[in-house]
Amino acid sequence: MRIIQTAVVCGLVMATGACGTGRVTYASARAPTQITELRTLFIGVADLPPGLSIRPRAAWRPPFRARAASCRTVFAAVAGRPPRAGLSGVTAATYEGVHVGELAAIGVAVYEGGDAVVHLEELREAMARCETADGGGLGADRLTSSALPVSAGDEWAARRLTGRVGGYPYEMHVVVARAGQVLVAVAHAGLAPPDQAGTEELARLFARRVGTLDA
Repeated sequence: MRIIQTAVVCGLVMATGACGTGRVTYASARAPTQITELRTLFIGVADLPPGLSIRPRAAWRPPFRARAASCRTVFAAVAGRPPRAGLSGVTAATYEGVHVGELAAIGVAVYEGGDAVVHLEELREAMARCETADGGGLGADRLTSSALPVSAGDEWAARRLTGRVGGYPYEMHVVVARAGQVLVAVAHAGLAPPDQAGTEELARLFARRVGTLDA
């Protein structure tokens, strides 16, 4: 039974992009100078919240495909697929945590003009509409949204998703913060409830780190 449970848990973590993958962060930008900044954004971050590995891994993959388009929009921003209008650069990575299935995923999107403000409102609305994220079927993947009182950047939106993924208890904190013309999307998740203070610290940390990335 222990072997079966371990295999299932590792499979769940692999679905989030944080178990056994050798790939690392990726970045894309219009300006050659900016792509260098994006590629190194997640490297050697010494002040990560306690319990997170300093080694960045591949961009996050949501643990299931949510049926609601609003939920998919939010998940995509964390995974490095943000709204595209005015987008000039993007990068994403995942950090593993010490708890079973724990991960912290970050997607960063750099925009031109005032598009970051517009897209934050779009993502805020999507988060409000994503009352339940589920993958259909027998309900093995189903997360219900509730308030998450955190703050980060110039303005932000945040929600807590709790329920089950792969039939196992699961909780995910999602934060989208704007810092100038950059959006930072964070998902802090695991089989055990993630530390809320750690989620807020993570969002604030990367909201500060992206300060030089304005288009």
